[in-house]
Amino acid sequence: MKAEKKITLFAIGIFLFVFLPVYCSAQSAAKPGSRVIHVVHANSLEFDKRLGDGAQRLIGNVVLADDSTTLYSDSAYSFPDNSFRAFGHVHMSRKDSVDLYGDSLHYNGITRITQVYGKTIKCVRKGMTLTTKHLLYDISGHSVNYWDGGTIVDSNNTLTSMIGIYNSAERMCYFKERVVLTNPKYVIHCDTMLYAPDSKVAFFRGPTRITSKSNFMYCEKGYYNTSRNYCQFWQNPYMLNKKGDSLSGDQIYYDRNRDYGQVLDNVSLVDTADNIILKGDYAEYNGGDETILATCKALLLQVYNKDTLHLHGDTLFGKNISMTDTNKNGKPKLMLAYHHVKFFKKDLSGKCDSLTYDEKDSIMRMFYAPILWSDENQLTADSMRLHFRNKKMDILDMRGHSFIVSRDTLASKLLKDDSAASAQSMKDTLVSDSLHPAHDSLSTDSSHLHHDSVTVINRIVHGGDTLQFNQVKGKNMKGYFKDNKMYKVKVMGNAQTIYYVYTDNNATLLGANRADCSNMVLYITNSKINSITFLQKPDATLYPTKQVKQSDFLLGGFHWYEYMKPRSVPDIFKGSE
Repeated sequence: MKAEKKITLFAIGIFLFVFLPVYCSAQSAAKPGSRVIHVVHANSLEFDKRLGDGAQRLIGNVVLADDSTTLYSDSAYSFPDNSFRAFGHVHMSRKDSVDLYGDSLHYNGITRITQVYGKTIKCVRKGMTLTTKHLLYDISGHSVNYWDGGTIVDSNNTLTSMIGIYNSAERMCYFKERVVLTNPKYVIHCDTMLYAPDSKVAFFRGPTRITSKSNFMYCEKGYYNTSRNYCQFWQNPYMLNKKGDSLSGDQIYYDRNRDYGQVLDNVSLVDTADNIILKGDYAEYNGGDETILATCKALLLQVYNKDTLHLHGDTLFGKNISMTDTNKNGKPKLMLAYHHVKFFKKDLSGKCDSLTYDEKDSIMRMFYAPILWSDENQLTADSMRLHFRNKKMDILDMRGHSFIVSRDTLASKLLKDDSAASAQSMKDTLVSDSLHPAHDSLSTDSSHLHHDSVTVINRIVHGGDTLQFNQVKGKNMKGYFKDNKMYKVKVMGNAQTIYYVYTDNNATLLGANRADCSNMVLYITNSKINSITFLQKPDATLYPTKQVKQSDFLLGGFHWYEYMKPRSVPDIFKGSE
């Protein structure tokens, strides 16, 4: 019994000798209101004067703590200002905040800054783990920093960078230099990134590249919600698929889960395979349906070797278009343009209400008052189908009230010259008669006659009655092209034509030929009718020049729409602005 009491008293004495001085020194060195580091456990304690007055060395299963932080290590140095250094299997834990693991740790009790060293340092916070080689933890500033490269892993992503800062108060991570975020579905490379661990949203600054199996995206400013898988980009954003097709604009919103996107301002979709460019100020892309819709100054460009077709409509719609390479079967594209459609090409222009182009049959279909201008020819019908072969015009199929008109400028000039000569002769005669009237009673009537005749003369001289037109009319027609030039026209049903005939050297106008026939074939050279083949019951008459009057030589349903013809790219936007 006495031996047991001696052992107990000896143990109490050791406890008081080892731990009481540590506690007392920590309490005496601490300022009022400051945090005090307590020694919770150590296998042994030594004083080391080489480290300064009051410095203590703790060895074996060291545990230090204050009201919010606990430190575990193999050994430690403790100082009167609440600073300490820990070595071996270091683990620093903040309540409901951060766990640090490393080979050694230095804690400054005044600045409350912790530095952790080791081959592999880990910082763990609520499912997010940081590994690095040198870490600084500012307790007062609520931040964890590294500058020698680090890797952060959470449930969805792995992020690496050279410099990183995590602010626990703001719950925001800042990364700089060679930032790479790896997700199972994509990889993000950028120079600067802000990352919110709670919402898993990454914000980009500077050139940013996002690569996935299906597409590539680029921007210089934007964000990506890695949890919900949608993003929004600014500053030179664009998307690329593996075929090289690109979609760009001033702003891009993209939902990867739905493969759905919206593009604002300066929209441009480039289809490299078919040399098609789709533009506008607003576009919606739906990868699930493989469609894209463009509006607000919408424009489609079909690029050929030597020329480009520019087509505008209120709305342009494309089918079987994918930015994620889901169209693996190479399904033919379908393009639709509707309302106020106009297009321009050097050798072809036109307008209609609605238009479709299907790659499956290479046919462009025009609906509701379509008009085509091919060189000098104006073509109209209830509807039109323009067939392409090897991206060149092949056959034009015109259905219902088909009409082809071209202005015969040579006939107009010759008739104008002849009319002017006749008018001058008439004017001389009228003036002479007015100066020498035969009877006074006729003076007033002669004055009126003189005024009316001068009006007619002025109208003739100024070209009002000298516009002449070659015309072909029928129920249906087919026009045939060679090198995008119309060279033959078949007229089927109720065929009628008016065309002007010249001498061989085109110096003299012989007259106008008017023909009616059930069906006919016309051959065109240099945009003029060269010959006609009448197929059934022709009725043709050549009228001499003196019998040609403008009003008598217009077929029923004639209209001249030259004022509507687009002559440049800006013209296709007129009337729809």
